[in-house]
Amino acid sequence: MPRRRLLGPRIRPKLRWMLALLACFGTLTGVGYAARHTLLLDVATIALNRDSELVAQERADAVAIFFVKPASLWITPMKNQMNSIWEPIKANGVNYFMFAKPKTWFRSYSERSNPVSPYYQAWAGGYVIKARDGSLPVDLETLAWQVTALDQRSWLSAMGDPHPVADSSPATRVGDIIIDGHGVPLWHGTMRSHSDLSAHPTGPLATLLGMPPKSLWPRGIDSFHDVSLDGYFACWTDSQLKISIVIYAVAADWAAQTEERHNFGLINDDLLRAMKSAKLEAVH
Repeated sequence: MPRRRLLGPRIRPKLRWMLALLACFGTLTGVGYAARHTLLLDVATIALNRDSELVAQERADAVAIFFVKPASLWITPMKNQMNSIWEPIKANGVNYFMFAKPKTWFRSYSERSNPVSPYYQAWAGGYVIKARDGSLPVDLETLAWQVTALDQRSWLSAMGDPHPVADSSPATRVGDIIIDGHGVPLWHGTMRSHSDLSAHPTGPLATLLGMPPKSLWPRGIDSFHDVSLDGYFACWTDSQLKISIVIYAVAADWAAQTEERHNFGLINDDLLRAMKSAKLEAVH
């Protein structure tokens, strides 16, 4: 893959702080690698929160998403300014996201990267989306799929996937959910995609997540193998601020030579709890 693409839309806003962060972290002494990895997640969150482009976008949106006391298994939510990633749909905004942290201080990879964990490839988070022309979407559910697909392809590309895939199926309304006082439809959908698991991880994102050695992978799975992302989303607009809000939580189902994993059913309640913990706060 061309180097420019590997350091492309998803990684570019993070590159300056991540390289400095990794260099700084290399100077720590008296701390084992696994402990450094857990600490790296916390320090990365602080660095992201101070990124000047992200801060400017939050001010333009006039609102940010945070999660009230997320379950201890999730990392402290991270943020990413999405303007270059959402260029194809002429939208700006921020992604606020969480994934499952390392199971213990002595593990060098997150549960998101662990193929035998029910939290493998799982996400929870939210998007704040602001169309550049100031309009609100006619079809909000379609917009939710668009921003998610662009995000997923960009993430996979930054992780080294030579052929990123993010193809969604029509969503089905499965009820209602209350998020930050908003009673909104709860949608369920699936997306055909790839794992970001890699036998030869390179770059800041792979370092941040950590990867288990291939000897621990279930037999029959390969780098960037097929997965079905299975999860929920809920969305609404704010006509005064001219923004759209999407709150999401997904798990990954996959099949290998010797087994199948249907993780969505295993962590369904955790996904819904994460969504319900989302709150909006004003940014000035």
